[in-house]
Amino acid sequence: MTNPEVIVIAEPCVRDLLVDSAAAWTIQDLQPTIASMWEGLSSGRLSVQSRILVFSDVLVEGPGAASELEQTAGAVAAMCGAGASVFIAIWNRPQLARLEALIAKARTDQGLRADQVTYHLLPMEQGGAVVLDYLRRGLEGVVTFPAKFPAVTSRPLSRQATTRPRRGHATVVLPSSTSAPLPSSAPGQAPTGQAPTGQASSVSAASVPAPTRRVPAAPDTPVADASAELASGACADLLAQPVLPGQTTIAFASNKGGSGKSTVALLLCAAIARASREAGKPLSVCLVDMDVRGGQVSSLLGKHSPTAMNIRVQSVWDEVTILRNLVYDETLAIHALLAPMRPRTADTDGPGFYRTMIRSLQRMFDVIIIDTGVEYLDPLIAEVCLPEATAILYVTTLAATAVDGMGRALHDITTEVGEGGLGIPAEKIGIVVNQSVAGVGIDRDHLLATSLGIPLIGAIPLATKDVLTAGNLHRMGTLLDHPLLGPAYNDLAHACLPGRTLAEGWGLAEFPAVIPDAPVDHRAIPASVPLDLADPPSGRKGRAGQP
Repeated sequence: MTNPEVIVIAEPCVRDLLVDSAAAWTIQDLQPTIASMWEGLSSGRLSVQSRILVFSDVLVEGPGAASELEQTAGAVAAMCGAGASVFIAIWNRPQLARLEALIAKARTDQGLRADQVTYHLLPMEQGGAVVLDYLRRGLEGVVTFPAKFPAVTSRPLSRQATTRPRRGHATVVLPSSTSAPLPSSAPGQAPTGQAPTGQASSVSAASVPAPTRRVPAAPDTPVADASAELASGACADLLAQPVLPGQTTIAFASNKGGSGKSTVALLLCAAIARASREAGKPLSVCLVDMDVRGGQVSSLLGKHSPTAMNIRVQSVWDEVTILRNLVYDETLAIHALLAPMRPRTADTDGPGFYRTMIRSLQRMFDVIIIDTGVEYLDPLIAEVCLPEATAILYVTTLAATAVDGMGRALHDITTEVGEGGLGIPAEKIGIVVNQSVAGVGIDRDHLLATSLGIPLIGAIPLATKDVLTAGNLHRMGTLLDHPLLGPAYNDLAHACLPGRTLAEGWGLAEFPAVIPDAPVDHRAIPASVPLDLADPPSGRKGRAGQP
C-alpha cells in the first residue's frame, strides 16, 4: 500500500518534525508560499494525489503578510472542500480569530457549505510530541503512526530555521518567545501543558481532545453562489468585456452512458480547429469538461492537470489565471478546461462557478464545446450547461434503449418550466447519431418520431476498434484522417458553424499508418441515417441545419 503524500506549506521545523515522526507517510518538498504550492500542483512538481496538507498561520512576516494570510485562508477552504485533511500550525495565537474569519469568508466566497470546511489546529508552542498526537487523532485510519514517537520529536519547536545535521534528524532551536499555550477551555483546541524536553511523548492519543474546527455559516445568511462573483470582483474585468463576435457555445447532452458523447465532443472541437485553420480563418476552440463526477476528457487527452479546481481556489479569475490553468493539446490545436480529478469535489465547484467560467471563456474563445454528464436534471447541466449554450447537440446511438431514453429526455428538456420541464427551446437542439450502422432495426422514421420533431444534424459511422485504439494511445487527432470519421466530423463542423469559413476536406486520401494494427472499418455510412436528413428549420441556415 502506498503511503499517503503530504504537502507542507509551513516553517522548516514543521516538515522536519513530520519526517522525524517515523509515521508511514511521504513528505514532499517544503513549500515556502501558497503561490509555490499552487504552481507545484499545476506543474506536476507536487503530487496532485496529496490528501494531507499542513499550513502555517504566520508563514510570512512583514510586508505582504496580510496578503499571504488571505491566500492561506483561501487555500485552507479550497483544500477542505476538495476532501483533503488540512492542518494549520498555530504560532501566533492572538491572530487566530482573524485567520478563522478569513477562512469563513473564503468558504462563503467559494460557495462551500459549512460542513465542508473542517480543519485541525496544531498548537506549536506545546512541542512536537503534542503536535504529533494531534496529527495522529486527525489522521486516524489514514496514516499509520508508531506506538511511540522518537525522543527527538518531544523537543520544543521554533519558527526559526532549522539546520539538519543528517537526513532524518532535526536540530531544533529553542523558542525565543514565551507565548501562552492555547487555552484548553476553548472548543477544539489543545490542552495546556508541554511534553518534557528530550523525552518521548507521554501524552496518549485519548488524552488529546479532537482539534477539529468547523466554520459555521452566518445566521440567516445563505451560502454564496459563484454567480455573484462579479460583485466580489473575482472576474469583474473579464466579464465586463463583450462576448467575442460570432461566439458559439455548444453543449453536448445524452441520457445514456456509452453513447460516445465525450469522443464526439472532443473530435468536433478538433474538426472545427482544423477546418478553420486550413481555410485560413483559424478559430480558437475550448473544450469544457462539465462531467464533474466522471469526466472522460482528461483520459482522452492523456493530460490530467491542471483542472478547474486550480482556478476555483484563486482570488481573481482573470484571463491570465484561466489560461494558465487550461491544458492545450498541440495535435488537436484545442484548449480544455478539465473536470476535477476526484468526483467528491463536484459539490465544491458548483453551478455558479461553472456559469462564471463559461461566460468568461465566451470572451476568450470563438467556440466552446461543453461535455456534460448523463444526469441531465443535475443543476450543473439543467441550470448552467443547457441554458448558457447557444446550441445543444443530443448524442444517441441506434440502440432501442438509447433512442427511447432520448425521447423521454428531450421531452423533459423542452417542456416548459411551469409544466415540470427545463424550458429549453427545441429550436436550439439537434441530434447526432454516433456509432451509426445500417440494418439494426432503427430507421430514419423511428428516430425522428422519437425525437419530437428535433432535427437530425449528423451521423458518425461505427469504427469501434479505430476509436478505441486512438483513445488508448492518446492519438485522437488521427481520427480526423479516417476515411469515414473524418468526413463525418467535417460535415458536423459545417452544420454547427454555417456562418464560418471552414475547409471542405482534409486533404488526405487514406488513413495514415500511425496507429499500428488498427484496420479501418470500411462499412459505409448507412442510407437509413444519412448526414443530410433534416431540412433547415424556419429561420435557421446551414447544410444540415444549425442546432
